[in-house]
Amino acid sequence: MLEAPILYHIPGIPIYWTMTLIVMGFLLFAAFIIGRTLRVVPGPVQGFFELIIVMSEYFLTEIIGEEGVKFLPLIASFAVFVLFANLFGSIPGFTSPTATIDTTAALALIVFFLSHAVGIKKHGVRYIKKFIGPLIFIAPIMIIIEIMSALSRPFSHALRLFANMFAEEFMVTVLLFLLPWVIPAIMMYMQVFTDLMQAFVFYLLAIIYLALSLEEEH
Repeated sequence: MLEAPILYHIPGIPIYWTMTLIVMGFLLFAAFIIGRTLRVVPGPVQGFFELIIVMSEYFLTEIIGEEGVKFLPLIASFAVFVLFANLFGSIPGFTSPTATIDTTAALALIVFFLSHAVGIKKHGVRYIKKFIGPLIFIAPIMIIIEIMSALSRPFSHALRLFANMFAEEFMVTVLLFLLPWVIPAIMMYMQVFTDLMQAFVFYLLAIIYLALSLEEEH
């Protein structure tokens, strides 16, 4: 299988771990610098991160309600991490951590367990009603259907991001070997747009799954 050359790799650990550590280190450094230079009138970098926070707060409020604001730190962190993890694959010598199923599965499982945990915390025993349906005589069938539906969410959540990022990187790598620099350079600009969209879809689905667990049964 064709692989683009990797600029830096910590020996003894998978490449995506190295890339994840680089992304995390970059974001922590950026947060430190921005935190020390906050301005009332934000510059481009501060404005970009403030936009993510404001947008996340808007979607949480619109989809979940006022109680959704408490999930702002997690959701905004998801948005920032997934976005930059995606974008790192557009830099020559790097690869996206999200182009590996291990990374996307870990993120999806966080959303999966958190959504059910907050649902149980809010509804208590009544949370079971989400799995048995409105009529008791169809409960055995509904339980099977609802459990399968619940288990499919983290699978599709992780697979959607992984498949798109993997396919995107593979296509650019193939073009890089066949038509060096010119076509791949154009594709990398298109890749940035795809990275933005995939990050948005992933974190929006996280909000929706939280909302489904928190909503009241009718």
